[in-house]
Amino acid sequence: MGLRLVLLVACALAVASLAFGQGRGAANAAAQPAAAPEGVTLLLDRLEALLQKGDRAGFISLVDAAADPDQVELFGGDLFVTGALRVVVNERDRLPLENSLPGNGYRVVVEIFTETSGRARIVTALLDVRRPNESGADGWRITAAQGLTSVEGLYRLRIDPAAYYDVRGLTITGTDLVITLDEGSVFVVDSEAGTTGMVLFGRGLMRFSPTPETERGQLRIFAGSDTLGAAFDAVYVRLHPSDYGSRVSFTSRTPARPSPRQLRRAQDVFARESLNSYSLDLRDLSGEPWYLLPQPGEVLAEVQTRRHGNLTYSRSITQAEDVTLFDRERRRTIALYTSPERAAVLDRAFNDDDYRDYDVLDYNIEATVSPSREFIDGRARLRLRVRAPILSALTLRLADSLSVTAIASPEYGRLMHLRIRNQNSVIVNLPAALERDMEMTLVIAYSGRVEPQNVEDESVQSGEGPEDPFVSAEPNFLLSNRSYWYPQNPISDYATATLRITVPEGFACVATGRLRGATEVTLRDLLTLTDGKAYVFTAADPLRYLALVVSRFVRVADSTIDLADSEDVRPTQSVEIAVEANPRQQGRGRALMGDVEDIMRFYAGLVGDAPYGSATVALVEHELPGGHSPGYFAVLNSPLPGARSIWRDDPASFSNFPEFFLAHELAHQWWGQAVGWRNYHEQWLSEGFAQYFAALYARDSRGERVFQDMLRQFRKWALAESDEGPVYLGYRLGHIKSRPRVFRALVYNKGAAVLHMLRRLVGDETFFSAIRRFYTEQKFQKAGTDDLQHAFEAESGRPLDRFFERWIYGAAIPQVRYARTIAPGSVAVRFEQIGDQIFDIPVTVTITYADGRTQEAVVAITDRRVEWKMPTTGQVRQVEINRDQAAIAEFDQI
Repeated sequence: MGLRLVLLVACALAVASLAFGQGRGAANAAAQPAAAPEGVTLLLDRLEALLQKGDRAGFISLVDAAADPDQVELFGGDLFVTGALRVVVNERDRLPLENSLPGNGYRVVVEIFTETSGRARIVTALLDVRRPNESGADGWRITAAQGLTSVEGLYRLRIDPAAYYDVRGLTITGTDLVITLDEGSVFVVDSEAGTTGMVLFGRGLMRFSPTPETERGQLRIFAGSDTLGAAFDAVYVRLHPSDYGSRVSFTSRTPARPSPRQLRRAQDVFARESLNSYSLDLRDLSGEPWYLLPQPGEVLAEVQTRRHGNLTYSRSITQAEDVTLFDRERRRTIALYTSPERAAVLDRAFNDDDYRDYDVLDYNIEATVSPSREFIDGRARLRLRVRAPILSALTLRLADSLSVTAIASPEYGRLMHLRIRNQNSVIVNLPAALERDMEMTLVIAYSGRVEPQNVEDESVQSGEGPEDPFVSAEPNFLLSNRSYWYPQNPISDYATATLRITVPEGFACVATGRLRGATEVTLRDLLTLTDGKAYVFTAADPLRYLALVVSRFVRVADSTIDLADSEDVRPTQSVEIAVEANPRQQGRGRALMGDVEDIMRFYAGLVGDAPYGSATVALVEHELPGGHSPGYFAVLNSPLPGARSIWRDDPASFSNFPEFFLAHELAHQWWGQAVGWRNYHEQWLSEGFAQYFAALYARDSRGERVFQDMLRQFRKWALAESDEGPVYLGYRLGHIKSRPRVFRALVYNKGAAVLHMLRRLVGDETFFSAIRRFYTEQKFQKAGTDDLQHAFEAESGRPLDRFFERWIYGAAIPQVRYARTIAPGSVAVRFEQIGDQIFDIPVTVTITYADGRTQEAVVAITDRRVEWKMPTTGQVRQVEINRDQAAIAEFDQI
């Protein structure tokens, strides 16, 4: 038993050492006499100097006589570059060499940066080095060497005063883009591979004409026209040298000599714009910027327009939606769509996962969080599986403000990494190409300031808050999906996770996963001593992303609800419920507990399942109501004492349903978390479903009148804002004009109304059977509208293409004329749809009798003309169309 404990301790310490970024080699080297590391360092210094000089003969003197000459010759031939101006050799990892005495042999991973006049490369190499017995520090020799991977195609770019021209009739073309310069000047940006960019000055015009109708609609919102014609003063362009001849033309081009002022202006534009794209931060290898070439077919244009500020046009062949027009200053996406070339081979229901090179199977995050400084010191271990046929480098998403101190792998040791500027990304170079389905583990050490996420942005109109409250809000520090606070897959997927979060004394943490209890102490807990208080969360069920919130929380209530008593829920299932609240919110927190339990039971009964084994509500203070719901928990804003919120004219305001935000956020445990969306177009599957499930709970808990009021509000906002675009546009609705209520009006409310119309079209039994089918088929996956359609078609046995095409992919509102005929013993209504498109519209016809009785029927208007007739049972006083406001349409009586 004692031996087993010693081995466990040794393994745990080894993992801890790697997790903290020290590396196995560093730890072993530190234990050796000082001469050993000095000798290896001296050997690498000599290698660097010889590579700098191009001295191949000198390199042979560093190689042991017993080394394989063919291997060494191949390695040396690859390293020496003609015209090298600067060489840097950096040691990345060091391990004891097998079959050598302690301190006399190492396997060393090095990065070799070689710079020529206009180009650079980085080679990651593996060197076996030994010291003959009794030799000094200068006796170390290379006994084996091989190149592992390389980063090629790094270019130096700069403005060349000699490459300056006066031009007339210059034209640059891209997909749906034409840039013309009638008369002006051009600085050419050359690379060793050819012309890759230009800086333009003069009287010019940018003309952008997007192909899709939806994008033309967004352009109308931005510029008032289907086509953007913007005069500009300056343009910075990047393209691949092979595209220069086909994309750039001019009537005349005359070499000229720029004035000092013109040169400074061009250099300023280049310095400002060039670092925004295709630029790498090489940190300890080079102090100057290095650039990648755009791929053939790609175009980037940074345009300084006179009316609209700086606009960025991009065609990126690696993206599904490869054409973008972006307002960089205001961070607004104006257009984002698939080019005609890409649309010919790509279905509209594309999946982000098709562009993912690897899956993360499990995250293990250790982080010390300082909420007052907005600072995090983290270590992350990612276990991943390769999806691409061959993977030699991978990209991680991580906030630019966070500094990566080390990346290592138990399989490959320390790994080279590069930062892509202004992209919240890290590129990790792998020492060996991995094939599909191979697995590996990455350990990343990082730290820095990170901007927290605002809860209220999720739910209500920001900037329309209350008058000054009597007290200030208790601060909270939320890190979630938009913060990039941990290294993650750029295209997220479901993964299990363990989070160990340490916070200062006086603070508490709520995070994704089940909180490990005090009685569940592990050996890892005993081996780790930290300042502050540590919380450990385990997520055995997969998550789309990880999140945490730190504040001064108090646990005010907890319970375990048993769902087995419901015949609609799978047996033996239970969910642990807890409420954490800021100190002033303890009373409200305790009062919430009953609602939390009721809502969780209600939703589990509708779906037949509860996706996660625990759910915590974190009640925080804020001027505006709102919420955010990652897997396993929900953050809920609670108004401050004395606050008088002015937000009633908002799609998310339901004054007679005070539990709305709680009901909406808890619904996200099913919709948005357990069932995700495959790309941003499908956000309605999260928000529309959460909104509708909240309305269903309102009906169950508050009655039919409250439910009808919510339906009226759904319709009101859908009619008011549908001209902003289709539900399928997702987060981009209202984005251009910074009107988040448009997003809520359409993705939340119209999405919910569409679900209600679908329910009325297929019937209650079919609707809820299809919902359960959809949930079961897509649980812990990312779904699309087509998946929902298939589930409903399978359950209903009827085609629903037109329904989803009109209501989700289209923005039009149907126009319906109707005529009523009241005859003895019957009522007849004739409906006619006006316009080119035919919608599927379930409409309620309400008959009111003279004695006050009412009778209702749902009429499915699925053709241009529909005639409906119903027998009556008394004197009819009134016939009303769509009295319940459940149908989204404009009705006119003939």
